[in-house]
Amino acid sequence: MATNPSRKQITIRGVAQQSGLGIFVSSYIYDGEFLSLGQPLLTSNIDSATDYATTAADPQLDAVTNSLPSTANIWYKYHTSGSPYTNIVAPSISGNFVHFRGHKSGGDLSYGGIYQKLSGLTISKEYYVDVTIPYMSIAGTFTIKTYYDTGSTVRESSSKSFTMPHSGGNMTTTFTATSESDIILFDFTTASTSAVIQHVYSISIKEKQEYLVPLYASDSWGNSHKVLRRNLGNTLSDD
Repeated sequence: MATNPSRKQITIRGVAQQSGLGIFVSSYIYDGEFLSLGQPLLTSNIDSATDYATTAADPQLDAVTNSLPSTANIWYKYHTSGSPYTNIVAPSISGNFVHFRGHKSGGDLSYGGIYQKLSGLTISKEYYVDVTIPYMSIAGTFTIKTYYDTGSTVRESSSKSFTMPHSGGNMTTTFTATSESDIILFDFTTASTSAVIQHVYSISIKEKQEYLVPLYASDSWGNSHKVLRRNLGNTLSDD
């Protein structure tokens, strides 16, 4: 008995006879902007931002806990103000950049930085952080941290440090949102016994988006064809 051609899932010319036979691959892009007042930073509120002085064992966590950013989408800042650290001035705007200052005096490090409460994040989504710095940078450590507020305490959820000078272009990292309003913090410290300044031009945060696209393959003549797969045990009816 002859086989009804309509029952074939894929014709001899490679045409699908039913849906669901295509092969798709994931394609990722980073889209949207989830950081305010960061493009560029010179237009931000950093000079007038609430400035928190700390001498705590964890100066970054102390800042986001005891000077909690109650207002989203604006900058807050902090600096170490004495023993066991070196007193340092908090970041400020000068020219086209934000200046992160550092100084190790008498063996004591300094820490200073900026932080912001984000909004509109999607829990468990991945976000891409991109920090633009001048080509030349100075010795030190630049750290990006994220935190989330449980309502009773603030907890760290991610941390990424970059050794300066950083020669790999922009400083980039990712984090996974723990809440819709995670806090992101940017910190600078140095082992230099001379006062130094690290310049930062802009900061961007984008959401990772996944798209499914059809898979194509090229034949020996360079023509592209959609890749299909048979669904074994499943045939078309004559209806």
